[in-house]
Amino acid sequence: MVVMSRISVLVPVIFVLCLCFVSQPTNCSVLNETSYLGKGTSIFHHKLHEVANVISKVHQHLSGGRVFSKEKQLKLDDKFINLTALPYDYEGTMNSVQIIVNRGYPVASYSVTTEDGYILEVHRIPGKKGQTSDLGTGKPVFLQHGLLCSSADWLISPSDRSLAFILADRGYDVWLGNARGNIYSRKHKTLNQNKDAYWNFSWDEMGKFDIPAVLDFILSKTKRDKLIYIGHSMGCSMLFVAISTFPQLASKIEMMFAFAPATSLARATSPVIRTAGPFIKHLEFILKLLRTRAFLSQESSLVYTQRQFCSKNVAWASLCRNLLFLIVGDDTHNLDVEMLPVINGNAPAGTSVRTIAQFVMNHNSGATFIPYNFGLLGNYLRYGKFRPPPYDLSKVTIPVYLFYGQNDRLVVPEDVRWLADRLPNVKESIMVDDKSYNHASFLWGKNNNRLVYDRVISLLPSPA
Repeated sequence: MVVMSRISVLVPVIFVLCLCFVSQPTNCSVLNETSYLGKGTSIFHHKLHEVANVISKVHQHLSGGRVFSKEKQLKLDDKFINLTALPYDYEGTMNSVQIIVNRGYPVASYSVTTEDGYILEVHRIPGKKGQTSDLGTGKPVFLQHGLLCSSADWLISPSDRSLAFILADRGYDVWLGNARGNIYSRKHKTLNQNKDAYWNFSWDEMGKFDIPAVLDFILSKTKRDKLIYIGHSMGCSMLFVAISTFPQLASKIEMMFAFAPATSLARATSPVIRTAGPFIKHLEFILKLLRTRAFLSQESSLVYTQRQFCSKNVAWASLCRNLLFLIVGDDTHNLDVEMLPVINGNAPAGTSVRTIAQFVMNHNSGATFIPYNFGLLGNYLRYGKFRPPPYDLSKVTIPVYLFYGQNDRLVVPEDVRWLADRLPNVKESIMVDDKSYNHASFLWGKNNNRLVYDRVISLLPSPA
């Protein structure tokens, strides 16, 4: 009880940070001060340092007013707060291409333009570690990230337990997607990312425009008829939207591996989803008033603050990890806190407010998989109906292997079973054999080879 009462003083601090720092400083009029306190020091950064001082004082309060060196541990109600500094990992300052080069693999980067003008950056690992010839000859495998993520999320783990590198070393031609609006895919033929019009999209547009464009580009580049698709969370939603809208795309997918596939979110237990549910339209309106365009992007003030504190020491890293677990589910034994500096350097990667809202709307709508809800009038003008018409999942005829975690608070087992009942060609629905396995574990879990990836490899066709 003493621990909880002391930790409770952190709640208003975290709440204020979330409200004030969710927008990019350049887009938030509250934070975009032009006055300066001194050479090279803006009011915003001065206030940020004040917040840092407040949090440091809170931390000192938690320690009973005593100051400890980073080499010591603080005993608090029979538990230890580890103040040991995290090891520095310079990959936390690298982008996806630099990480691939740093690991010793060949890499290529391409720009793909969608039918509605968005320019997406696609990354490629065309060979094994150290390979310099006969590149790109293996069977293409496309990995599509989930909400607020990027191609980097497939690369963060050590190479021997990163799915992208594992596949490359087995001879596959690995392609990594970046959905519109993340840090790598901010360009457009005519629209400016600093204007609201650029951000008027959700996973509907990602499925209808991004996926067809990228699939056609990969198959044209590799001179193949089909590819293997591996998606995580929203990365699965995007393909389901694409094939539901354009059933002919099914002929281009040899098989799909769906990790924590986000469709119906009716039974999601995440406190963030459940709390935001009744107020999502109000929250969306407030964020628009704050001129929030790129939600939780790498350049946002909240993410900047997150990096400063989540990498201070093991104690702060553990706190940040536990805040993540509050959203996605607990899995303390499968996520190494020492990976957090690299994770924080690459995630979150940003998306539109509308995409975030669509997740919550799917939760509010119950057991269904619907496009964005524009309200009664907006829906009628857009869909010819007062309610968004559900996507027809029976059109997704590709072979699908479903993987899901027992402790996933976003995509719970019951919602995966709902999806499995509606897909016509589910080859297998696989519950990961770990009671703690959560939504993020698919990307960064320490035991992923044994729990997931070895199974995927055994189901894949030859890379030739």
